[in-house]
Amino acid sequence: MRISTLAVFLVVVIFQQNAVKSQEIDAKISDSANVNPQHYNLMLIGGGLQTCTSMSRHHCLNPSFSSQEKSQLLYKVTPERLAALQASAPFLRQSSVYKQNFLSVFQHIYADVRDQVLTKHQLKAAFSRVNTAALNGANFYAQMPADLFQAMLDFVEFAQLDAQGARLQEKVDLAQNKNRHAYFIVNQFAAMARAKSAKSKSPLIAVVTASSRDPFESADFYQGLFEQAGANVIWLPLDPAFQQARAMQDLGFAGCEKLAELHSNHGLFDRERIYPLLTALQRNWCQQPEKLQQVLREVQGVFFNGGDQSLTLAAMTKPDGSDSAELAIIRQRFEQGELVVGGTSAGTAVQAGGVFTQRPVPMLSNGQTGIAFSRGPFATAAPAQDCGLQQDCGNGLLGGDLTYQASGGTGMFNLGILDTHFSERDREGRLALLAAYTGTRFGFGIDEATALLVQQQANTANMAVIGQGGVFVVDSRDSIYKLQNNKRQVVALSHYLNHGDQMTYHNDDLLFSLRSNNVSLAGSLAEQGKWRQTISLACNNPSPQRWQLETLAFVIKPTEQSQFISDSVSGRCSYTNMAFGIEN
Repeated sequence: MRISTLAVFLVVVIFQQNAVKSQEIDAKISDSANVNPQHYNLMLIGGGLQTCTSMSRHHCLNPSFSSQEKSQLLYKVTPERLAALQASAPFLRQSSVYKQNFLSVFQHIYADVRDQVLTKHQLKAAFSRVNTAALNGANFYAQMPADLFQAMLDFVEFAQLDAQGARLQEKVDLAQNKNRHAYFIVNQFAAMARAKSAKSKSPLIAVVTASSRDPFESADFYQGLFEQAGANVIWLPLDPAFQQARAMQDLGFAGCEKLAELHSNHGLFDRERIYPLLTALQRNWCQQPEKLQQVLREVQGVFFNGGDQSLTLAAMTKPDGSDSAELAIIRQRFEQGELVVGGTSAGTAVQAGGVFTQRPVPMLSNGQTGIAFSRGPFATAAPAQDCGLQQDCGNGLLGGDLTYQASGGTGMFNLGILDTHFSERDREGRLALLAAYTGTRFGFGIDEATALLVQQQANTANMAVIGQGGVFVVDSRDSIYKLQNNKRQVVALSHYLNHGDQMTYHNDDLLFSLRSNNVSLAGSLAEQGKWRQTISLACNNPSPQRWQLETLAFVIKPTEQSQFISDSVSGRCSYTNMAFGIEN
């Protein structure tokens, strides 16, 4: 008993210490950000918003979730689920021999784990235990066609219910976030939306999860995320299948009754069984779209999730590529200053579009820097996300090819191309190449757990950076793009802004206000990208810096107009007007 009492006492003390420390960090982040939520109406996040949830407890300071909250996806192999899978298109497309082998593998698995509820790891282990003269289960699992593999997981997913038969949901505990920058960014978006609400009441924020392959699975997280930030939240059941169903309805067909079939055409299966209320809501609003549109006329904020920006764009446009009624309402209210728009990762990339300096702004959709310099950009649909970097994905594309939508995305941000997960994935090269190749003046690369806040009016834009990393800006006004003997070279100007830094576009130029701060919570420099690491170690050094990354050679050189702000505490370096060159 004494040991138990002592243990409880120590847990309470640690909890209190962590709470005090978090409050101190939050205050420093907020003070150093120096941003007024009323001054911005667009938040562009670079992804990596590591959040404390019942399914991501490793992101929590002190996780305290109950068994009534969803902690992971679970699976159960039954004859009924297997029969449903056999009737699906991904299974029917396989050869007769493969079908026989598939059924044989599952017969072994069913005999092994009958009536057991499995984690994904346990399901994979069940495959590995199938080892006959004709079949190796581990290889079969690893080599299963991607569409069939995803269909298999969908059909054998176990519907998790509580004692009352209600679906278990993922729970968010934002206050317990280890990453306090992510905590601050989420609360900042809620504050921006609150500034649009009457008498500073709790704002109404709509979340769109269409970037996910399974938008239903992501709904709980984003609803909980902004509820934790003090907002009222509503999930919008928009996805590519919804827009296709609406188009069928407009032609006089019962498209909304075919949503399950349309979802399967996009590689999403059996969601009515797992998410009955959400799929029913989608069907209802498909049949009565005026309800959804009325919500969009009332909200103070709309937030787009991460995943695949091409899916988000398809969810916000009609099948012919024109604006959906929903996108038209969002754009109109956004331009009139009645609501704020935010996105993370793909939800950020999709906002690029419109026209800037009489040129269309493209939407970047895919690409690995080395392959981009080797093969050049492609103005076509991105390859499938599960296609390997060097794998032939059809249409003459490799999985790592740099692709873009020439006509852009939603167009909420028309100042330049948007890229995400930036420094962490060494994406400077692909952004600079696409900007130079397409003649786009600016490109903005946003790091993880970092946000670019924007207020655009006519030919002026005010911007601020908040978060763990920074924002890289490429200026291609005087850039050089050369292609000779399959060798590419890009020369341009770059800027990099950290937390608290601000910039303004006015009269065809960028003006900067750099501020030193000491609240960076990022990891070691070695984990943060070669470009950012090099700059941080040589901040204010007038000598050229050179390095090699895979097949590419990089060089950066300060100009007479270069300005540097170095922070000895955080190890970060903000700079402006740095010339650079990249070639393969």
